[in-house]
Amino acid sequence: METEDVFREANESIAAKARELQLEPPIPFLCECSNKRCFVRILLTIEEYEQARSTPRRYLTAAGHEVDGALVIAQDERFALAEKL
Repeated sequence: METEDVFREANESIAAKARELQLEPPIPFLCECSNKRCFVRILLTIEEYEQARSTPRRYLTAAGHEVDGALVIAQDERFALAEKL
């Protein structure tokens, strides 16, 4: 399993628990870049996370972080979306 997929699974668990507990935003999600030593948190609402996750090939990363084999398709000051080809 690729590093970014491990972080993605962790984020899915975070999102599920945030929904269950009805947590108020922002929710701290993990950067899903390919660096296994990266523990940057990205603060989002559940809706922003779900939108970022709307396509299975997309990964949520901190701006400037990379996912092996992916291109950045969107970026702002808080986060970037990388999509594997």
